Amino acid sequence: MSKLLVVVLTTVIGRPLLYQLSQSRGIKYSLGVIHMPSTNFSAELQHTLQSERNFASIEKHSNLVKQHSKWHWHHDQSKRLFFNYLLLDPRITNGLKNRAKSMHQLDVWLTFLRAIFYVGKGKSTRPYVHLRQAHKVLRSANPLVLAKDPKLALIVHLWKHQRGVLLLRAFKGISSNDAHTREAAMIDALGLNHLTNRRVGVYFGVARSKFTTEQRRLLGVVLLYRLLLIYLKYDERELQPANISDNLTT
Repeated sequence: MSKLLVVVLTTVIGRPLLYQLSQSRGIKYSLGVIHMPSTNFSAELQHTLQSERNFASIEKHSNLVKQHSKWHWHHDQSKRLFFNYLLLDPRITNGLKNRAKSMHQLDVWLTFLRAIFYVGKGKSTRPYVHLRQAHKVLRSANPLVLAKDPKLALIVHLWKHQRGVLLLRAFKGISSNDAHTREAAMIDALGLNHLTNRRVGVYFGVARSKFTTEQRRLLGVVLLYRLLLIYLKYDERELQPANISDNLTT
């Protein structure tokens, strides 16, 4: 269905009838293609939301990931015990894996990106440290801590409303510097104004010495796209206070 036809149908018969028509004919459409959403994403990430062609071109920049990985494989001999992870808001994803089949690919992409509220790196049980900290705040109800750390504030807010936190771990078995660089690239792609991260990341290797600012953000875009593909393979599991153990260590 062309953008013009969607616009005409939306204007003439309204969205409800258009939705019924699209469902009966198995058509997937995106209102985001017509009315571009306002986001705090980087220009490079926003570009992928502007058209199907732009979205399909993401993997054209996969060579940046190859250059980055190759450099760390040959020059970084530190232990490969680290990974990257995302914290997501389940109110936004709302069972995205099951809904994705009837959604336009741009809407799936936008939903996934909007749901991400924290990008991190670590090893072992590192992601659960945030949840343990939030659990302590939940019990103490310390408003000063919540005011200083928007990440903890959001986690506590979700728990108070009987929702949980979604955790996605990926890129396992990489070095600390590799994980730092991937974290930095994804933060730069999404933008600090979108995230609860309080500082930008640190780059190492070829991404630091040779990549331009645009290439670093494009590296982040490709990594986020690959995380989307991983995310859509699994059912959502919300982490609640009951899942948090006080004996977790970093």
